[in-house]
Parts: sequence; structure tokens; C-alpha cells
Amino acid sequence: MRRLALVTGTALTLLCTSACTGEEEPQEAANVIAPGAPGESSSPATSEQIAALAEEQGHNEADVTYLVLMIEHHGQALEMAELAPERHEREDIGRIADRIAAAQGPEITVMEGWLETNVFGPARENPAYENFCGLEGSGHHGGDGGCDLGVDHGDMPGMASPEDMERLEAAEGDEFDQLFVELMTAHHEGAVTMAEEAMENGEDQEVLRMANDVIAEQNAEIERMRQALES
Repeated sequence: MRRLALVTGTALTLLCTSACTGEEEPQEAANVIAPGAPGESSSPATSEQIAALAEEQGHNEADVTYLVLMIEHHGQALEMAELAPERHEREDIGRIADRIAAAQGPEITVMEGWLETNVFGPARENPAYENFCGLEGSGHHGGDGGCDLGVDHGDMPGMASPEDMERLEAAEGDEFDQLFVELMTAHHEGAVTMAEEAMENGEDQEVLRMANDVIAEQNAEIERMRQALES
């Protein structure tokens, strides 16, 4: 199982624990500290303050899970695109690979930024905050303030297997072009499926916009790849 972590906008290691899955008995959370006004001491936050923070965040588990998985999904697309410059035959395939690299790299940065702002930052500021990853109930928060979610290729439709990636790396010319389109089309279709699920189950408006953009962009890319082989 390959794992991904996002802390301060950087991909690190996300360890899957019962923090957000509820597989073990929840641990009792310490008091959330509410800063006092200048000259006043801090005090435990009230349940109303915690509820207000949850409402302010405006996201749920589906939003967080989608971004964590899509960052990993995009990462493999970048790996595939990086193979194209020295292996492709058709100019259109080279341009498509460049387009994928130019689009999905910045998208990863935006997704990491959203997670930092809406998940990891609030978790660090309120280490006992119970709903920072969009889940209800109390739980343990990782030492780095991250929301613990496992990332497995099996959780993501369309991911190329290690054997497929080895085949793509070994291919050249027309063989590369054909295999690149085959694998990247399946990859894009999987991303569209994930984005459609996020549109159905997510709540955060920014995440929904990102998911909608993925659906439009990757469906268009699938058509470009089809046309590239036909031409």
C-alpha cells in the first residue's frame, strides 16, 4: 500500500489509524483552548464555539477523502506524462503529455493548499478538535496535526498497476503512444468517477468546483487522445 501525507502543502506519509475510521474506541479529547482577549487568560472552548468552528469549515469526510486520493491519482498521471518526451512518436501525444503536466501539477498544489487551510491547520491550532477531518465523534489526532486517511491504489479507479507502468517505461514510438493512450484514458475515466462521487457526496463549494473541473478537463483530454491516435 502506497501512502500519502500532506502537511504544510508537502506530500509526506499518511498513516491510516482509527482516528477517522472509528475502528477502535474513541479516546477522550482534551479541552480545546479558546484564546482570551488581550490581558485575559485563555479558557476551554465551549461546545458552541466548537460547533461554530465545524460550521465555518463547511466540509465533510467526502471532501477530504476525495482530495487526498486525487492528489495521489494526479501524481501517477504526472509520472506517466514524464515518460512521453523521450518515447512518443506522434506530436499530439507529446502535446497532450505536456498539457497533463502543466495542468495537474498546479492542481495538486491547490488541493494541498485546501487541505492545509481546512484540515491540518485547524487540527494544529486545536489539537483536541474532534471534527477537523470532517468526521463526527472524538478521536486521536496525529502528532503532525494531520487527518489520518489511508491511501491505497485499490481505492482509486483507473490507476495503472506497477506492471503497466513498467510496460509503459519500456515502450517507444507507436507502441508507447498506443499504451499511453490506453492507460491514460482508463486513468482519466477513473478520475472522472472519483470526481462524480465527490460531486454527489461532498459539501465544500471549492472542492465541488475542483471536482467539476476535473470532470470537464479529463473528459476533454480523453477525446483529444482518441483523436491523436486516429490522426
